[in-house]
Amino acid sequence: MESALLQLGTVFSQLTDPRKARGVRHPFSSIVALVFLGLLARITEMAVLVRWATVYWNELRGPLGFTRDRPPCDTTISRALAKLSLDEFRQGFSAWLKSAITDHEGPWIAAIDGKTSCQGRAADGTPIHMLNVFLQDAKLALDQWSVHGDKTNEPGSFQHHLQELLTAYPALRIFTGDAIFAQRPLVELLQTHGCDYLFQVKANQPDVLDALTTCFATASSARPAHEITEKRGSGGIPAESGSTWTTPSISVSV
Repeated sequence: MESALLQLGTVFSQLTDPRKARGVRHPFSSIVALVFLGLLARITEMAVLVRWATVYWNELRGPLGFTRDRPPCDTTISRALAKLSLDEFRQGFSAWLKSAITDHEGPWIAAIDGKTSCQGRAADGTPIHMLNVFLQDAKLALDQWSVHGDKTNEPGSFQHHLQELLTAYPALRIFTGDAIFAQRPLVELLQTHGCDYLFQVKANQPDVLDALTTCFATASSARPAHEITEKRGSGGIPAESGSTWTTPSISVSV
């Protein structure tokens, strides 16, 4: 783990410093590393980050590459981050992830799910709805994208970013998601890329649910490898913990 963290520091050091050389007092990579560390601690306000860094400055200053006796002020951090190239950061972080996750054998399995941010807000003040790709075994998010409008846009957003996601992480081969992703255009695209999927089908998709029920009517019951409890009010086929499935609650690609 220590080696992986050192490599992450190297990634930060390779980011382009967008500031003018005149008046620069703190290394750009150190500022990015400080903010990254703060985000891990769920610190999203720069003023709070500075207060936290001040308390632990003797421990943080050397490892993060700072040379001054005090951390940068919140305005300095905000101005530096405003000029950070998000694409460059994503590319570097993606390369680091692939090198850090070297002990995982077999295909990667990722869950896709949309969540509304409690803190991030759009220009009009409304909460930002994000689509997340979560790598289950590594317990980390590979990527996320802003989804405009209501939740019906989640499958479209995933379709739009699928190619770049698979290009960045070619080991991704299985995706899981809730009922909103059980749509023909999306699953056909996944099959085109040679990916498998596990998507739940609920009673609000009666045609698909009826087709699955008919298709698997003669299939023998089998206990699932990982049993789950049906969410309250979901309206789908229950898969109670400790029970056996007589009809499937998911559609599986072939």
